[in-house]
Amino acid sequence: MIRSNLKLIGAASILTSALIFNACNPQERAFATGVGVGVVAASVYSHPHYYGHPYYYYDGRYYYGGYYRNGFYYYKGQRFRNGHYYHRGYRYHHGHSYRARVGKYGYYQNRKQYNNRHRYR
Repeated sequence: MIRSNLKLIGAASILTSALIFNACNPQERAFATGVGVGVVAASVYSHPHYYGHPYYYYDGRYYYGGYYRNGFYYYKGQRFRNGHYYHRGYRYHHGHSYRARVGKYGYYQNRKQYNNRHRYR
């Protein structure tokens, strides 16, 4: 039993180090570090999942969790810069705050607006 656990730990560490030290994008690095500690990054979605909660929109993905500080978004040990952070009706981008507008930069207040997103373009 100890031998099988050691094999699993070894395989996870090899996979993690291979993905981290290669040219990976931040999402792949976050996934690899999650695998190394036994946690899968399950709070990244391709569409808005939780309405009314703060989230970060970057490269067509919605990130829930993490925090925004000084123009950067920190998520599971990664630092993002060029996305948009939404909290309480405001959009934060490069350290500036703006009033969030439905359909712009990945912001939707409910599922109905997201389903009718072609109307907001």
